[in-house]
Formats: sequence, C-alpha cells, structure tokens
Amino acid sequence: MRPTDLRGLSSWRSAGQRRERIERLPPLLLLAIAAAGTVAAAWTFYGPARQVTRGDWPAPLDDVLIHYDFARALAAGHPFEWISGQGYSSGETAPAYALVLAVGYAFGFHGLTLGVWAAIVAASSLVYAVSALRELVHPAPPWVALLGGAMLASCGTLDFVWWSGMEVALFGAVAAAFLLRVKRAREATPLGRAGAQWSLGACGGLLVLIRPEAAVLVPIAAIAVARCAGASSALLACVRVVSPAVAATLAVLLVNHTETGYAASAGALLKLLSSDPFKTDEDRALAFVINIAAFLRTLAHDLGLTHGRFAFLLPGLALVSLVRKATRSLGAVCILGAVTFALLVSWNGAARFQNFRYYMPAVTLLLYGSTLGLATLTRGASALRGLGLLVAGAGICLAARHVPEAARLFARASANIHDQQVEVGRRIARTTSPSAIVLVGDAGAIPYLSERHAIDALGLGGYLHVPFVRAAVLGEAATLELIERLPARQRPDVMALYPNWFPGLTGTFGKQIDQVTIVDNVICGGPTKGIYAADWSAMRNATDGSDEPGLGTVLDEIDVADVVSEEAHGYLSPAPRGGWTVFEVRVDGYGVRRFDAGRIIPRGTEESFTVRGSVPAGGSIAVRMTGDAEVLVHAGTRDGRTFDAGPLRRDRGSVEETRWTLGHTALGHPLEPGDRIRLEATRGELRDYHVWLTSRAAPHP
Repeated sequence: MRPTDLRGLSSWRSAGQRRERIERLPPLLLLAIAAAGTVAAAWTFYGPARQVTRGDWPAPLDDVLIHYDFARALAAGHPFEWISGQGYSSGETAPAYALVLAVGYAFGFHGLTLGVWAAIVAASSLVYAVSALRELVHPAPPWVALLGGAMLASCGTLDFVWWSGMEVALFGAVAAAFLLRVKRAREATPLGRAGAQWSLGACGGLLVLIRPEAAVLVPIAAIAVARCAGASSALLACVRVVSPAVAATLAVLLVNHTETGYAASAGALLKLLSSDPFKTDEDRALAFVINIAAFLRTLAHDLGLTHGRFAFLLPGLALVSLVRKATRSLGAVCILGAVTFALLVSWNGAARFQNFRYYMPAVTLLLYGSTLGLATLTRGASALRGLGLLVAGAGICLAARHVPEAARLFARASANIHDQQVEVGRRIARTTSPSAIVLVGDAGAIPYLSERHAIDALGLGGYLHVPFVRAAVLGEAATLELIERLPARQRPDVMALYPNWFPGLTGTFGKQIDQVTIVDNVICGGPTKGIYAADWSAMRNATDGSDEPGLGTVLDEIDVADVVSEEAHGYLSPAPRGGWTVFEVRVDGYGVRRFDAGRIIPRGTEESFTVRGSVPAGGSIAVRMTGDAEVLVHAGTRDGRTFDAGPLRRDRGSVEETRWTLGHTALGHPLEPGDRIRLEATRGELRDYHVWLTSRAAPHP
C-alpha cells in the first residue's frame, strides 16, 4: 500500500472517530446544551416582555391568570374552585396543570411571581422533551433530539404559547413521555409487556387531565401498541392503554354533572360551536372550516418563508417517519394524533383566537413526528443523512425567521394584559372593601390581583352553583336574570367590564367610576375596560311580593330568559331563527320601575313550555310583553294534542312605551302537570318576558 493510501485511510478513520464521538454525545452534555438553548429561547420572549411590564412577570393571555386563580384556591385547600369559598367550578379544563402551579404557590410564588414558577415548568418541560426525544429516536444519533428541540423552539406561535404560562409546555413534556412509553410498550418483552402498557395508560390519563382533547390521541396509541402484543391479547392491550384515560375523563364528567348538572365543562358549554343555540348547522360548518383554514395559514406562516412556500419542510419530515418500519408506528401516532387533535379543537368557536393556543398541542405532536422523520433519514445512507440535515436545518432556519415577530407580539400582548387587566385588578384592590363582589367578563387577572370575590359574567368561574355559563350563551339579558335570582347581599358591588361586550348591562345598571384605556391593543377584548358602581334597584328582591297586581293566586309561572326557570319548565324557543334574549326596565302595575328579560319570537314562530302545577278551568294565562304582536295561545298535552286555544288580549291602559304590557287569555280546560303551553306569534314580533298561570279569570278588555 502506498503512503498516500495510508494517509487517506488514516484521515477517513479520524473523521469516522470524530463522527462516532459526536454520535455518542453524553447524556449530561446533551442536557447542558438543551438547557442553554432553552434559556436562550425563553429569554427571547421574557426579556422584551419584562421591559414593557416594568419588572412584573409577563403574561400575554388573561387565561394564564385563570390557571393562577384555580391554583391559589387549590393551595388554600379549595380544589376545583375558581375563588376560595365560591363553590365548585368546571372552568379549569387542565386540573393537572392547576396542581403543578399550586405547588409553586405553596412554595411562595405568589401574585404575578407565580409566572416565574410557570416559566420554570415550561423550561423544564422543553429540556425534558429533548431528553425523551433522545431515547425516542435511538439508535439515531443524540443530536437528532437536539434538532427536535430546535424545531419546537423555531415555531413562533408555539413559542408564544409555550412561554405564556399556559399548560401547553407541560402537555409537550407529558406528550414526549407518552410517545416514549409507546415505544417501550411496543418493544417490551412478554414478561414486561403488561406493565409497560399500564404505564403508557397512566401517562395517557395524565395527558387528558392536562388537555381533554388528548383523548383522541390515546386510542391511536393503543392500536399501535396492540399491533405488537405478540401472543398476548391485543384487546387486553388496548384496555390497559385506554382505561386510565377513560377513567380520568369519566371522573371529570361525573364530578361536573354532580356539581353543576352538566357533564361538559364550562369551557365546552360556552365555546363549542354546538353550544351556541343561535347558530344553524350551516353556520357551524362554516365556522369549523374557517378555524381550520386560519390555523393552516398561521402554521404555514410560522414554518415557511414568504406566504408559506417552504412550509412543507418540517411537516414533510414527519411524513418521512412513515417510510421505515422502525419509526412508522410512532410517526403515525404523532401525525394522526396531531390531525385529530386539530380537527377536534376546530369545533371550539374560540379556536382561532388567543393566538391559536388551542392548536399548539397538535403542532407539538407534529414536530415530534418531524424529529422521528429526521431520525429515519439519519439511519440511511450518507446521502440520506445529509438530506435530513439539510431539510431539518433549512426548516429550522426558515421558521426561526418569524420568532422575533412572535416575541414582539408576546411583548405587546403582555403589555396589554399588564396595563389593562392587571391595572384594573390593582385599582379595585385599592378602592373597594375587601368584602366587595366584582362582576367581570374576564376570569383571570382582575379577580386574581384584586383578591375579591367575583362573578364571571361568562361563566368560566363558579359562583355558588349559579349556572352563569348556561346564561352567557344566550346573552347579557339571561345573565342579568341570574343576578336577579341572587339575594341582594350576593349581587356584585362593582363591575369591571368591556362596555363593547356588555353595553346594556353597563349602561343600565352601572355608573362609571373609573376606566383604563390602552393603546396598540392586540389581545384584549377592547381597548377600554370600565369600572362601574352597580345599581340593582330595578331588580326584584325576595321580599318584593307579586310582580303584577290583580293576578290572583299564581299557580305556576315561567320567567322567560331565566335559564333556571326555563329548564324547570322544559322551555323551547324557535332558535336558531328566533328566541334571542332582550331586557328592558319599565314601569309595572305598582308604578315601580322593574327589570325583566325575555325572548323575541318572530312572526310565524312559537315558544312553548311545560306546566308544572294544576290549573282549574276558569283560570287564565297572563303574559308580560312589549310590542303590538298578535298572539295565539295553545294549551295541550305533552304529545302535542291541542285541547284549548285562544287569542292573547292586552289590558287597556298598559300599552305605553314606559310601561309593561300585560296580556291575558282565559282557560276553558283545566291544566295538569305535564301539559304544554304554546305561544304563537301570528302577526308582528312577540317579545315575551314572563308568563303566569293563575286561578283568576282573565279581565274583560
């Protein structure tokens, strides 16, 4: 052999040894590199944000502080309560994350410094994810895991949410552990197979307690594991993997139903497209498609260059994971999990708001799949390894170009929350009695910083088991009906609301005493948050007696637009083409200004309800209403057979715009519990506010 050949062989061996040393990257060195990169990524967001919040720890979303509220209550010994002492709330859809934050609160991370603990959790989650990816991609080189972490950090919108203080970072860590357990369960020996499957199932149960949408991921993983069950039962493997998640989900649903009467969480009752009674099926389908399109556009922007032309690079790597048998099942779990998660989230009417935070777990799963795809290429020929490095490197670099933009948005949003929500909470703390009750439309910073009892007009926070979330989907009129149900001492003393969200409530029942206005609003519900002194004098109290004079003995009544009364009477409105709620304050039969809320029944439609008490023949139906609609009253059996019908006649002298109109019709047939009353608007638009069934005959017009 010639000397030149020996030098070439020596050079080749030296290069191979260097590559082998890189591929044998020690675990501690890998974690050190991951930690350094994590700190740099975190400070890219926290550094500028802390400058605009003037030293306070930033939070770019008000929902972050909803988690803080639940964590504080939990640390005080009041689990599943939004505010200690206010009773159960189903508004915390990530109870496991609230528990993690409660640990920090118990260790002294109070006030906005609880965000420091949330940042520690987020940073630890990213470091752990890289560590888990190292084992997940084995026998691929460890630097593949580092590039996987870089993929996560290069997606600007994911970074925004990951560092926001929301539960997405914890989800990312547990999802990495979940995928790792999928791999272990598939590779387990016969003796260790059952234990590995139970371990995977426990991790899946935890994942569901962080984000309930993760329920779609667990059965996909169960199928992947069952395919490697060998001589063991595939069905039993599925049961072991799925049962903890099923048990966790059923436990949450059962507690929700026991405490609130509804199995669904407050967030689902408020935000799902199917929860909006005034949307048609066509409206829901259109909103669903718009949500998906908006998410894909944002994802293409984050992962691409200009107009998303190169957005296929990192998602394309995820598809590569399906090529080789070694990574195919895990890649399929990631891809199918991401797709089904995103589709499920798209049924959330708020999915495309709050910077797409609901979609970010799906993006995390997709990028884990991209890491598996890179691992697939590194196990091939040198050319494929080079191609993998080129695609991953180019994808990371192109995506990272948008990280500064996301960091600027993070700082602007943090300034919005700090200068509006946090400031309002602090002002209320300074200017109100510690016993004051605040009505809010944002359930996060204001109650957290004011440390006051609060009512959430949107219902995400719980208040003495009053179903505000069921009223919120109907509008502020229905919310006001529930406030009227409260004893006077339990009604809000102060309101902190957006006047553009609650114009009727703030304009009729509030006297503005302060306001906070921000500029460059990018995340809040409006630029101005008003603070109002509340005046409920137009509302009835328990001691006020009958609503109207001359009704006689009231045998049954339904307060229209009051969700409690409506539900008790099996009320049906013509929604989605009618049944919209409204409220007014008018003079009643006693000459007193009186609030009432009701529903709009358009011409040619009807509303109906079930009778709960017995009404003898010769009684009457009285209806508080406005307008000049002609109304036909039908009385009949539960199965729809009509046995009595007559027009609704207005009392003379009560048709002025400042007074409530009272209509009557006589009953020629007795009513029994279970019979139904239908009010049909035959001409004009009926605005119905209250219905009484009385023993006294209707007055003659």
